[in-house]
Amino acid sequence: MPDRLAAPRPPRIALPAVLAGLALLATACGTSSAAEPEARTYSAEVRDVTVEVDGLERSYLLQPATGLERGETSALVVVLHQEGGTPEGVAAETGLAGLREQGATLAYPAGVDSSWDAGACCGTPKANGVDDVAFLEAVFADAAEQAPIDPDRTALVGYSSGGMLTYRYVCDRPGTLAAAVVVSGSLESPCGKQITTPDVLTVHGKSDGTIGFDQPKFIKALGLAPRPVVSTLGILTRSAGCSATPTTTQSAGAEVRRWKGCRGGEVQAHLVPDVGHGWATLDASRRTSEFLLTHLIDR
Repeated sequence: MPDRLAAPRPPRIALPAVLAGLALLATACGTSSAAEPEARTYSAEVRDVTVEVDGLERSYLLQPATGLERGETSALVVVLHQEGGTPEGVAAETGLAGLREQGATLAYPAGVDSSWDAGACCGTPKANGVDDVAFLEAVFADAAEQAPIDPDRTALVGYSSGGMLTYRYVCDRPGTLAAAVVVSGSLESPCGKQITTPDVLTVHGKSDGTIGFDQPKFIKALGLAPRPVVSTLGILTRSAGCSATPTTTQSAGAEVRRWKGCRGGEVQAHLVPDVGHGWATLDASRRTSEFLLTHLIDR
């Protein structure tokens, strides 16, 4: 039989070289485990921020939360101005800046030509098919890069046509918000049959000359008759599977209707008698702040 071939010997490695290599590896591992990522720092400075959406440069006013401890996160409240409004104007009119000290970051987006595409309304954005839902998504995402945001505590607040866009966002992006507030707004876009709602507060004056309470009113400047309050609430609550009949109480000069059993959060409406469209006359700053503290910031 032929001789068995001997297995080749592994190459010899000098022991000092092995020890040196092991020492180098141990040093590298020790350095890696000891190093900790630096905590990210955020600025509480009020500032204008720009984002690009669908090839358009858009902007929003950012008011970060104040007094956060290191590692804490804030709620995020995005506030939408009325037709013809501005971020600075609605920030002053709504008077929500005090929420910053309570742990909320505020963002005020600017509509194209001071308007929004909320469906059947309004102006240049509707005429040119501006995607304001995508813009709001970009604001939520970008604000989380600018400030330490808790993604489970985000809200939209909309006044007048800003309220129309708020309703559209609630219906188009169900389940993405923790809370929503609509003041003197109406639903002017389709709403799915099985949406999940956030906790919703709507505030309306029963003598509103723009958004009718139970009958539509044609508004020449808008070129449409906004959906009445009763119709909007009926569509929203049916879409969310809420109880057919709300409970009704009186509180702070308003008739308060609450719908239970909704998919998601509760829907409530504050209906103020003998009051029109205006934010201040509806006592909307107080109503909105109290609602957001309970249903968003302190949750």
